[in-house]
Amino acid sequence: MNKIQYKYGSKTIEAEIVYSNRKTIDLRVFPEGNIIITAPENSDVENILEKVKPKSKWVLQQQRTFELYKPFTTERLYIAGETHRYLGRQYKLVINHTKGKPCVKLSKGIMIVETNNTENIEKYIINDYKKRATVIFESILKDTLNEFPQFKKYNISLKHKFMKKRWGSCSTDGNILLNTELIKANKACIEYVIIHELCHLVVPNHSKDFYMLISKILPEWEKLKNKLEISLA
Repeated sequence: MNKIQYKYGSKTIEAEIVYSNRKTIDLRVFPEGNIIITAPENSDVENILEKVKPKSKWVLQQQRTFELYKPFTTERLYIAGETHRYLGRQYKLVINHTKGKPCVKLSKGIMIVETNNTENIEKYIINDYKKRATVIFESILKDTLNEFPQFKKYNISLKHKFMKKRWGSCSTDGNILLNTELIKANKACIEYVIIHELCHLVVPNHSKDFYMLISKILPEWEKLKNKLEISLA
């Protein structure tokens, strides 16, 4: 794997070249912002640059899109009085000491953690988020597919985990991965992310066709995207 760098205006674009037995040059920008060029074996670097440079504007647009799609969440200390979100609402953390089995309860704007081990508050809350996310995400996906049955032809599966760099992803074979952090957002924002990933089953990149598709299905997607980023900042 070789690296190349070149200037595009005031920007420096860096990419990795992977040589293979393919016949054409393929350029891809990944969610982490890295650029990979797959080129035929024995390709000349100058020839590769000649093919890639005209796509520089698109490359930078893709990187900006992925950057805007990254989650930004405030660090939590998991101490009494701190606020935590669930489905768009704020809950004040209350810690009750008990000898029973540790549990997390939500009631009237309060997140109650009952435990005899205050060192594991973060663990209990995170595990509770995971359990709730499994139920809520599956429910929203089911409702979304009923509302937009054109996606039912795909073999869709849903998983989630905590991620630092993205709200979700979708593979070409229908495997959707959501960021567990989304359980803190309201249902409309979660639905937006799911629809975003479903649209990638039709258009795998962030091209003009992709935005035309998501705008047709969810005209207010930009408002929901902004609300998601602001609410979980």
